[in-house]
Amino acid sequence: RIVGACFAIIILASLISRRGQESETKGGTPQKVAEDNLVFSEPPSNPVLSDTMLAGYGGENTSAAEDLEMVAHFIDSVFLLVKQRNTADYSTNEDLVLFLQGSNSHRLPFLAKVSPALNTKGQLVDRWNSPLITHPVSQKVLELRSAGPDKIPYTRDDLLCPVR
Repeated sequence: RIVGACFAIIILASLISRRGQESETKGGTPQKVAEDNLVFSEPPSNPVLSDTMLAGYGGENTSAAEDLEMVAHFIDSVFLLVKQRNTADYSTNEDLVLFLQGSNSHRLPFLAKVSPALNTKGQLVDRWNSPLITHPVSQKVLELRSAGPDKIPYTRDDLLCPVR
């Protein structure tokens, strides 16, 4: 456990140190910009992994598929750090958010309370502001589904991404 927590802190510190070099980080509080994308005018006071890994989520420079892959890569990274987990930890969108925000075996938050990937209800959403559908396929595989531009799940325009 201690080794895992130390590893998480080292990764977080390296991501935070790189964050200061990005051109988008000037100022203090999150501000709404085009496409409902949050941009921090200066680094948050309590930075977490999502601040770096989900930067640009839902923006005009990424596609819907890239957004979903960004979330999947973020969750993959958290799963690498938090080995002790149960599919009940992420069986629903809300459970997954709680897990990412600190209700995990390490009690570490990886997802900020304010994020471009969250709606006002605290759910992970796609670029159309529809909640992502989570489906634990197995102990090691989580499927993320975006309802796509029609906002209706399980139709032809849905996007799917596995998290391992």
